[in-house]
Amino acid sequence: MAAVTADVELAGMSATVPRSVGHISGLVRSGGGYWMMLHPLDGVGGAESGFRVVFGGADPAPDRQTPVTPEEVGAALAAVHGPETALGRLRWGTRFSDASRQLAAYRHGRVLFAGDAAHIHSPIGGQGLNLGVQDAVNLGWKLAATVRGDAPDGLLDTYHAERHPVAARVLATSRAQGVIMNPPPDSDAAALREVVADLARLPDGNRYLAGLMSGLAIRYDLGDENPLVGARMPDLALVTAAGATTVAALLCGGHGLDLTLGAPGPVEVGERVDRVAARAVDSPVGAEPAAGRVLVRPDARRVGGDGPGGRGGPAVVPGSAVVRGSAARPRGVEHNSGLAGLSRAESLLLKVPAFTDSGFT
Repeated sequence: MAAVTADVELAGMSATVPRSVGHISGLVRSGGGYWMMLHPLDGVGGAESGFRVVFGGADPAPDRQTPVTPEEVGAALAAVHGPETALGRLRWGTRFSDASRQLAAYRHGRVLFAGDAAHIHSPIGGQGLNLGVQDAVNLGWKLAATVRGDAPDGLLDTYHAERHPVAARVLATSRAQGVIMNPPPDSDAAALREVVADLARLPDGNRYLAGLMSGLAIRYDLGDENPLVGARMPDLALVTAAGATTVAALLCGGHGLDLTLGAPGPVEVGERVDRVAARAVDSPVGAEPAAGRVLVRPDARRVGGDGPGGRGGPAVVPGSAVVRGSAARPRGVEHNSGLAGLSRAESLLLKVPAFTDSGFT
């Protein structure tokens, strides 16, 4: 599918032009060989804010690099909504497709790929931004550890092992969305959409789909059956001896986090791992975090502990899926000279098997 999306101002509107925002399934119209979705940007008529238009069906479809022109948009508007619907101004326009592609390997020697260089998919659902950013966050701390000489053999290869299956799942989800949201009217797609909508109304189904679309339910396979290990650490609101903070704020330095939950205490910024004692005052998962200790990687993934990231604490996000890959569990990694100065906590953050006991220093 090749399509155009644009923001426009209309000089004239027929009775078929939507005056309010509705469900996407009710916005699709066709005519003159085009299909189109049109809605006001302000939800109350669009006279001031303008309209968002998405359309396709032109044959042959222009090359993706061809600029979107007012004439092209005006012709589509008139074909679908009648000659009374006239384009006043084209604010901006771009072309997109539902092509789904993914590199077979995210690493080729010294070259690593992330974001759109590693995968593309339909923009519907807005999953691409989270996907690319999390690629970068996953790769960044591993690259830094490798450059410093702290990384065990194979750490950099876990980037592909952890992120490639995530993108594959997003591509599959995107293709499924494309079937459900098929713009040209399709009775089979409408029937499927109705079934999925019913499932989404159920609390468990809603949580599953929310975790799937947001990426919050992803759990990396770090070699531990505990459902919290490899899952995202919730962004708890915390109070330390230095004042109020959050888990996200504590991770901004790009270090690992050794967090002890219980009473407020000091914040100690280390060379590789920051150690913090804090009291949790709010949790986005809606459960009171258990007191205890949790180790968090720089990309906010929990790797161990005896609290909400280890053997206790609130349950993992419903709908979570273990991401598995051929190198998801590095095996036989030796404790080399580059790791000689690491504490057990630091070694756990780098997943060095020699230091995976329950003690921390």
